Amino acid sequence: MGNKINLGNRILFSVFVVFFSNSGQIFGSELIEVNRVVAKVNDRIVTWGEIQSAMNLLSFTDKEKKERAGEFVDGKIDRLLSITAFKEKGMNIPEAYIEQQYNKKLISEFNGDRKLFRDFLKSKGLSQLEYRIELEEEIIYSHMLSTRRRLKEEISPEKVETYYKENTDLFKTEEKIRLGEIAFSQIAGEPETVLLQQAHKVLKDIKNGQSFQEAAKLNGQSPFREKSGDWGVAVSVKEIRSEEIRKIASSLKKGEVSKPFIVNILERKSDNTVGKSGKIAVYILTALERTQSGRKPLDEVRSQIERTLASQIEAESHSKWLSRLKKDAYVRISLPE
Repeated sequence: MGNKINLGNRILFSVFVVFFSNSGQIFGSELIEVNRVVAKVNDRIVTWGEIQSAMNLLSFTDKEKKERAGEFVDGKIDRLLSITAFKEKGMNIPEAYIEQQYNKKLISEFNGDRKLFRDFLKSKGLSQLEYRIELEEEIIYSHMLSTRRRLKEEISPEKVETYYKENTDLFKTEEKIRLGEIAFSQIAGEPETVLLQQAHKVLKDIKNGQSFQEAAKLNGQSPFREKSGDWGVAVSVKEIRSEEIRKIASSLKKGEVSKPFIVNILERKSDNTVGKSGKIAVYILTALERTQSGRKPLDEVRSQIERTLASQIEAESHSKWLSRLKKDAYVRISLPE
């Protein structure tokens, strides 16, 4: 029958997940006993309290707990399966190593403050022994995962190139522009006509042979004035917050100088949004540099692709490994609808 499990090299365990409710609201905290067994793997039981505590760390709502409890139960089962496989191989973690990791966590996470550590355990409903057991299981699980990781060298250049060709959207580069600016601001509430006059005079000097950089260093109130108006970084047009600057920048060719135009100055509001301040400035822009959109070279993203492929292979390998463990087991999971 399905309930009989072979002995010997087969993994002996059974998993029973049973949820009860007096009113159908299974996940109402007032109806759940934290010590109720929701799973059992060999001689290791999992209580509802363990699953609930894990979800509480992520501040889940009751609705999220109901929707995702199955994930946490499955995750706990997978972890216990890994630990079973670890023990089946006759391996063990030296007590000295566990003690070392225990002390490391005490120092790194609690600054060596044992009272703070005890208060933390109390808030989570854990004893020091239970915490130590969890730590040992985490060490074992991490070890079993690491033994299944694929080395970077196993990712062939052909696989990298195929991924690069099949996922072109991931490596697209946007068109970018590095701007230079000359800005005339309202220092004493000057009308826009005055600012426009100042700007047109400077533009005339540029047309008569003065370099944009020199004109930007000598005129206006731009925060980039000391840098000859240079923004210093290339940005995509959509990254430019000002609508007026964005519109002019999108049409500028490299080296081209714009006509003076009015810009509504933006400010951060009390509600942390950004909007018009009610003030204006007159700008002259130039495109110091412009790069076309395209795709990042393969050599530039090769390491990134190798990491992605390695993660995919690792996840697939781990899933297959757990599936093989489960084939020799009777697994029953009953979650509420």
